Amino acid sequence: MPSFASLPGLASSDSFACSDLAAMLGHPALILGWAKWLPAWITPLWVLSIGLLLGAIAVVVVYGILSVLSLVPPLGQLADKPRRGITASLIVGGVIAVGLCATYIPIAGEYSNTLFLPLICIGLVLGFGVIYGMWHRTRSEWAAMVGEGVIPYLLSTMAVFAVIGLGGTPFVENPRSILDSVAAVNLVGDGTERVVVTVPASPELPVGESPFVPANIDYQLRSVTGLTIESDRTVLLGDSADPAGFGRTPQRVNEGEKLVYSYENRDQPPIPSDPTRLHIQNREIDDATVVFTFNNQPMVPQASSIVVIAFTFFLTITSLIVFRQAAPRVWALALSTAKNEMAQPLYLLLLAIGLFGVLLFGIYPFNTLGDDIRLLKDSGVTLIMVLGMVQAVWSAGTSVSEEIEGRTALTVLSKPVSRRSFILGKYAGIMLSVLVLFVILSAVLTVVISYKPIYDARETASGDTVWQTGHDEIMTTLPVLGLYLMETMAIGAIAVALATRLPLLANFITCFVVYVIGNLTSPLVASARDNNELVGFVGKLIAVVIPNLNIFNVQAAVDTGNQIPAIYLAGAFNYLVCFSIAIWMLAMLLFEDRDLA
Repeated sequence: MPSFASLPGLASSDSFACSDLAAMLGHPALILGWAKWLPAWITPLWVLSIGLLLGAIAVVVVYGILSVLSLVPPLGQLADKPRRGITASLIVGGVIAVGLCATYIPIAGEYSNTLFLPLICIGLVLGFGVIYGMWHRTRSEWAAMVGEGVIPYLLSTMAVFAVIGLGGTPFVENPRSILDSVAAVNLVGDGTERVVVTVPASPELPVGESPFVPANIDYQLRSVTGLTIESDRTVLLGDSADPAGFGRTPQRVNEGEKLVYSYENRDQPPIPSDPTRLHIQNREIDDATVVFTFNNQPMVPQASSIVVIAFTFFLTITSLIVFRQAAPRVWALALSTAKNEMAQPLYLLLLAIGLFGVLLFGIYPFNTLGDDIRLLKDSGVTLIMVLGMVQAVWSAGTSVSEEIEGRTALTVLSKPVSRRSFILGKYAGIMLSVLVLFVILSAVLTVVISYKPIYDARETASGDTVWQTGHDEIMTTLPVLGLYLMETMAIGAIAVALATRLPLLANFITCFVVYVIGNLTSPLVASARDNNELVGFVGKLIAVVIPNLNIFNVQAAVDTGNQIPAIYLAGAFNYLVCFSIAIWMLAMLLFEDRDLA
């Protein structure tokens, strides 16, 4: 029987269609259109991918060094005894936490106290990571850790995202300047540096013949975004000790006046790019004090997100390693719970709904006259949060309530697993499944947000967009996702606690009521300012019993596109930790005397 391709009419029409399609794809206008919008879309993704890549490199390097140290018997066997390993981890973590607090608390400003708990937690995680990273068992179990539980899903999602971003390297706008700016990111402080130089006078020489003396200061002019020069005497700034070797006209700084340089204004720098060439002439009979105030920032400010993403990735992987090695029983229960919940049809359904919704929001015309990107972000993060909460409450009902009612929990507790470990393991497993859901949907939302400004500009014919627009929209969305993940963790903690006593339907209704009232607590308390004492009293009474979930709601920041400061994230984290501890104690009270037989 002849094939369809062998038929003359079909073969000719097929070849004609292919040639026509090839000609259309190769049309100069289409190629020019791709060349305009593709860099603006791919560059933000490339920046985040570089952060993930650096984070992965940091994990390999740090834990590679710790694996080598594990070959030293005293270090590699330090965690063989749990009590000894935990004690050593607390000591190392305490030292790191003290160093972090001493570094960042003094420069944090008015609400610096909110940073204590997050910095202590980071220090403890790093301390446990050092001790258990040097453990000989960790060295021999790396393959198992990378291939078990939720870690493969997290690593695969990040790897796919990184491959997409790095695959677009040929289309990235000026990647060398972005990479060079990473080294200029200020890890401590705001980059302000004040340097004082004393220039001796030469009263025996006529005015104008005083020597140009070297300033002997160090700076990187390409990282200087602002510079202020002040002097109590009139001085000249030159680029050589010999006036005959001047490559530029000396810059005069009069007594009591400020010389201000700004990179944004494209001003001519008053000092040479080579700091060894900076020389100062004192034109008066008294010694001069010249004050240089440098504002050092990366020339591409968006490069700071690379450092943030890299550290977040490193801290996440370290937390999972520490959890697995330091609490193996709880981890085993959490791992089993997470794998079981992720294999449920509901989980796949929620994931499919999230993917469809996020992609739909990217192309849906909201008709808001320029605010489509805001509604995309609002709708996307809200959808992800709602799906995460549904997964958390449903999992609490199926993995806690049904196991207790079905006597499965009795079998688990017959092993060397305490009721405390059972509750913690179940909660951790549920949150790990929710974390995977958040990561996958957030990665897709990030890609959509990066393209949305370009899509709107093409639909409205408003001109080309720059990649910084998409990057800024992404970086204002990621903290919101972090806050909504915290809110989901709070609702999940309530669901697990109630699941020890309530069935699934009652748990759903109760968590829904708590969510609604919890987001109204702050408005009710604030209404007391309008002299409505009764409503204010009811609000304060509810706030004692119901968590204030409004602290995780940053709708105003999403609407205005403002960046959420780190100090606010720290305050929300403090509230989550305190609330989770209180709920965990309540869960233990409810579960301690529960008859499982």
